[in-house]
Amino acid sequence: DVYSDNSAVLHAQTGFRDCKTSTLRLAAGLADSTHPVHVQSTVFLMQRSFWGNLFKPLTATTKRFTVEELRELYAVLTRNPVVTEANRALVVETVRSIAEYMIWGDQNEPRIFDFFLENNVMTYLHKVLLQPANRTGEVAKQVLQTLSIIIQNVRSETAIFFLFSNNHINNIVDLDYDFSDEEVLGYYISFLKTISLKLNRGTVQFFLNTDSTHQGFALYTRAIRLAHNKEGMVRAAVRTLTLHVYSIDDPDIQAFVTA
Repeated sequence: DVYSDNSAVLHAQTGFRDCKTSTLRLAAGLADSTHPVHVQSTVFLMQRSFWGNLFKPLTATTKRFTVEELRELYAVLTRNPVVTEANRALVVETVRSIAEYMIWGDQNEPRIFDFFLENNVMTYLHKVLLQPANRTGEVAKQVLQTLSIIIQNVRSETAIFFLFSNNHINNIVDLDYDFSDEEVLGYYISFLKTISLKLNRGTVQFFLNTDSTHQGFALYTRAIRLAHNKEGMVRAAVRTLTLHVYSIDDPDIQAFVTA
């Protein structure tokens, strides 16, 4: 069960809060057994953590996960194309909720995922991040975290292909974020790593541009820029990503990384 599995992961992750690096450790998804579990910090992280809200066991009926309610969430987004101080909290909470619907819908109600694709929710998320002010702070963190959770938990190969198509994910990868905000850095590198775990000969083509006039592989090159980051969790995530890229048996990938 995806909800109980991820709840267990969350409980393990909350034990290693350590000043500024705590969020990076949580976002990178790597446990550190050398840090003791403190009850107060665990409660604090559970309260503020999207993972805690998203993956807690469902106690209410699943009838609340309906296409109709997802349509209402989408209407909130369409009414708020530009994020301002006045609507920021509303947009952040709506984006958070959409991830919950997407994961449940992938396993229980295909129409939810169809609605997500047909209404170009990815286009909205991309446009939000095109606003420079949203590439730092709560909006950036929530969009990156939501996308990571959706990509990580969607099981269908077809769904992954649809998520990666239209170049929205690739464009979001290739934006410049405010890495002076360590939490944004943590969610960003976790986002890249999560994508890399879904790469194979079929899906990698959505991220590799082999056009002779504009060659590029933003997922790889953006990660490499962080290979010598001062944070060990960031460096570890970069290593994971690069190893997955190197393992793909594709001549274009091999040509790019060895060029």
